[in-house]
Amino acid sequence: MKIGLEYIKYQWKAKRRHGIHSPFVYDITDKCLKTLIDSESEAKLNTLFKTLSKNQTEIEIQDFGAGSKRLSNTRKVSSIFNTSSSKGKYGKLLYQLAKHYSPKHILEFGTSLGVGTSYLKYGSPEAKITTLEACTETRRVALQNFEQQNFSNIESIHSTFSDYLDTAGTDKFDLVFVDGHHDGKALLEYMERLSPITHNDTLFILDDIRWSESMFSAWNMIVADPRYHVTLDFFRFGIISPRPQQEKEHFILKL
Repeated sequence: MKIGLEYIKYQWKAKRRHGIHSPFVYDITDKCLKTLIDSESEAKLNTLFKTLSKNQTEIEIQDFGAGSKRLSNTRKVSSIFNTSSSKGKYGKLLYQLAKHYSPKHILEFGTSLGVGTSYLKYGSPEAKITTLEACTETRRVALQNFEQQNFSNIESIHSTFSDYLDTAGTDKFDLVFVDGHHDGKALLEYMERLSPITHNDTLFILDDIRWSESMFSAWNMIVADPRYHVTLDFFRFGIISPRPQQEKEHFILKL
């Protein structure tokens, strides 16, 4: 995929709040995206980022998905952090969505170092977060980060996404963040299998929708799927929700 060309096309089509008539989407652009990270949470996140950016420890990566385009299987923690998508404006978006919608139960596919988890937790401190990571060493670093931030009510599960879905219970998740595997066929399979443990107002956040041709093809299939009435394209993140109570609409939005 020619990511530069895709970004130009995205910038040409993307809107801000003007020209949006859907009340639900207007609420996201007019209120949710204006939410500021509180100073205490921001300070704690900055401390975490400084620690991770200086961590030269090398760990062995067990990659169960499409793998990194830039890194080998033995990686420094700092290198993993530097290529993480769950920081900057996209990390802020995770915080804003969690803060604005106050989900009670969050599911994260792909803990990595716990950066995205941290944004979600600071956004919705009372939420229970179930986060999956199949790589032993990466999960170990994430657990250390959770402990240092004194997080509670986070359930860290050492599992592949598919294995977890084989044994998932009946609890319904209000927000699902899919950050891993990066394969279009797998993404479509996960969306099907997540259906029994989500509900009509669940927000799905899909990372790296333009990672590859297969991921972008899967994203476009999801956009066209009549079961999802709200689909939002933020270039790197795609956000969807069933919301059958409203007409089907798709928006390409700027952060």
